[in-house]
Amino acid sequence: MRQKRSIIYPVIIAILTALLILSHLSTPAIAQPGTTVDPLVTQRYVDEQIAILQAQIDTLTSQIGQQQQVTVTLSPEDKSAIIAEVTNAVNASQLIPFTPQFMPAGSRLIAAAGVEFILRSGEATVIAGPNGLVDVTGGKDIADGQPVSPNHLILVPASDGRGLYFLSDSWLMIKGGYIIVNE
Repeated sequence: MRQKRSIIYPVIIAILTALLILSHLSTPAIAQPGTTVDPLVTQRYVDEQIAILQAQIDTLTSQIGQQQQVTVTLSPEDKSAIIAEVTNAVNASQLIPFTPQFMPAGSRLIAAAGVEFILRSGEATVIAGPNGLVDVTGGKDIADGQPVSPNHLILVPASDGRGLYFLSDSWLMIKGGYIIVNE
């Protein structure tokens, strides 16, 4: 019996030692500060990195500022010429105002590209190919044969025979080139 006890104690001690070693190996390693897992940084290192980034930001800011700062010196004659050219361009664009146009029932209006009109009274439908006219006010296209909403700004996008057919006597405001075909 004594032999059994003398064998059991070393076996128990060996098992406990093995369990202790295994339990120590199975626990996750806690990273020690200053290792590659958890490196330490100093305030000086952080300040150096911030200084490097600030220098890069300053360089880019100055480059952008140099690109935007352009100084042009104009003589009084140049200034007058530029002002006259801009004034003429503005005045020329205002030479084509909306003009009122009466359209009898059964007539057609065929418009050029860029024509704008507003149906003020009466009824009209669209004459157009597959793409229709642009209802700027409504934000949509008006297909061939659809009615035109009164008081909506309509734009003709192409000179390909697009226009309006008037179902009743109508008034519209129009700007741009067009022809009227009476039946």
